[in-house]
Amino acid sequence: MTTTTAVESVLTVRDVARHLGCRDEETVYRLIHRGDLRAIRVGRLVRVPESALRDFIAGR
Repeated sequence: MTTTTAVESVLTVRDVARHLGCRDEETVYRLIHRGDLRAIRVGRLVRVPESALRDFIAGR
């Protein structure tokens, strides 16, 4: 039996800032810290799943 696992794409904080039209990445970090935007840590790096950005934009 073969199983497939879908891997979701993740974005850098800089990419998220560009998508949201933010002037700097600090705004994105504040959204993450407040819990408004879901993010994951990969070692020392912070990444935002694409679905989290879509949910944030949709107001969910």
